[in-house]
Amino acid sequence: MKKWIIISVIVVLVLGIGGGVYLARGKIFSKKNSKDPMIQTVTVRRGDITDTVSATGTIQPLVIVEVRSKASGAITKLYVDEGDTVKAGDLMAEIEKTYTQVDVDQAQANLRSAQARLQQADMNIDLQKQTSDVQIKQAQENLANAKTKLVQLEEQVKYEHETDARGIIDAQNDLDMSNLRLRQAQIPRPESVKKAQLAVDQAKSSMDLAQTEYDRLKALYAKQFVSKSELDSAQSQYESSKSQYDSALEQLKLAQQPSSEDDIKLAQKSIDKSELALTSSKQKVEEEKLRAKDIELAKSQVKDAQTSLDLANANKAQIALKEKDKEAAQASLVSSQAALKSANDRNDDTIVRAPVSGTVLNRNVEVGQVISSSLGALASAGTLLFTMADLANVYVDTDVDETDIGKVKVGQSVTITVDAFPDMKFKGKVLKISPQGKTVQNITTFTVTSVIENPSKILKPSMNASVEILAEDVHNVLVVENEAIMDTRNGKMVTPVIDGKPGNPVSVEIGVRGWDTTEIIFGAEEGDVLALIPSGGAKNELPAFMKNMMKNPMNTFGRMQGVGPGGGGGRGR
Repeated sequence: MKKWIIISVIVVLVLGIGGGVYLARGKIFSKKNSKDPMIQTVTVRRGDITDTVSATGTIQPLVIVEVRSKASGAITKLYVDEGDTVKAGDLMAEIEKTYTQVDVDQAQANLRSAQARLQQADMNIDLQKQTSDVQIKQAQENLANAKTKLVQLEEQVKYEHETDARGIIDAQNDLDMSNLRLRQAQIPRPESVKKAQLAVDQAKSSMDLAQTEYDRLKALYAKQFVSKSELDSAQSQYESSKSQYDSALEQLKLAQQPSSEDDIKLAQKSIDKSELALTSSKQKVEEEKLRAKDIELAKSQVKDAQTSLDLANANKAQIALKEKDKEAAQASLVSSQAALKSANDRNDDTIVRAPVSGTVLNRNVEVGQVISSSLGALASAGTLLFTMADLANVYVDTDVDETDIGKVKVGQSVTITVDAFPDMKFKGKVLKISPQGKTVQNITTFTVTSVIENPSKILKPSMNASVEILAEDVHNVLVVENEAIMDTRNGKMVTPVIDGKPGNPVSVEIGVRGWDTTEIIFGAEEGDVLALIPSGGAKNELPAFMKNMMKNPMNTFGRMQGVGPGGGGGRGR
């Protein structure tokens, strides 16, 4: 209730002041198109309507950045001061490097040591691989040779055993044959004589048959009953049979008489030779027992070669251990690289650069001052070095009364004026509207944030600004003064004037409603004359500054009380 009392007081004061001024000049009820001095009229016409919401506030940077250092120590150089414009990455300050450079040198030394250990691990692996490969290959060759030698020796011993066994048998057979020949040489054998006689008889029979056949064919040949070739063949058969007969007779003679003394000696020599061969073969069989030891030795060599191969393969497992050493060296290298990067980062942190492009608002330190790190500080965020902001875009926070907040939308155009440049207007847009209102002395307002383009950067933080939010802006529409429209139970109505006399009220549909005029959508046409409601005529003649005060009485009241955006500072971001 108190709120409306305050509003009423302000309205009465403004109307009273304005009415007194303009009544004195006789202009309050002066309207054209009026034939009756008691009836004030206006004409429906085409025009523009602009509805704005006015408020005040202070210029603030859209984004404020606090520059702190990750490094600790004394400041050695400062390159910027308050008001300087910098680009992102520009040098702003330097901090002593005494301790950070030592850390970098130590990290570089550790990295070189880790690289050397990794190289040594690679060399050890290569050497172990080469050594293992050579050892395994040599052991495999030795094992193959030992096995081959064993197989060859076993086959040789087997062959010698078989050969010696055959030698004994052959020597025994030769001895038996030699003894038989000696007996045959000394005493004729009846069976030999009988066999030789049988051979003579068979040869004689064959010769007689061949003779008879030859004589028969010879007689037939004389009569030309057979060919010469048949006769020649029979003759050859006969001569062959005769030779076999003669040979059989010789063999019979030999069988019927004992051998000569030389034959007997030759037979005895043959016996001696056979006995010697038999003795030699038996000695070789005895020597085979010694060859068994050679086989055992060869088997032992195979076993030793297999053991060497197993050992070489076992040594190959050392490669896996060497590779583990390499993995440890690689891990150490990665750790050293990370440590060096960290040391370089800490060393680089002694160089303070602009995080963003903008203007330096405050410089909070001096050369020689010892600052604390923003990383190591537990109780604070470290020493604040600079405060900077990008002034290319600034914002204004204004408090808009709840009666006007419904007109305000995000994206609406905004016009800003400041006391420092009263003849300049700056353009912007509504950036956001606070979803939560705030109540001060029973006055409820909503904070509206407008972003302003400031390419020349002449708008400075904390400047007082007047804000005009363009809520409605229509052109070339049917308009009429607000005082011509009546609010009734049946809606909006107007009173047409015909021939200077008021007619019956008619309903109209209105659109945009400005401070002075309202858009007519339906119910009246261009050129229609309408009657004015006398009670609303004064405010049309108010000066612009009083109209602005009437547009937003809450903002006016706030400025009078020294509260709200117009009376306080903006917020940092």
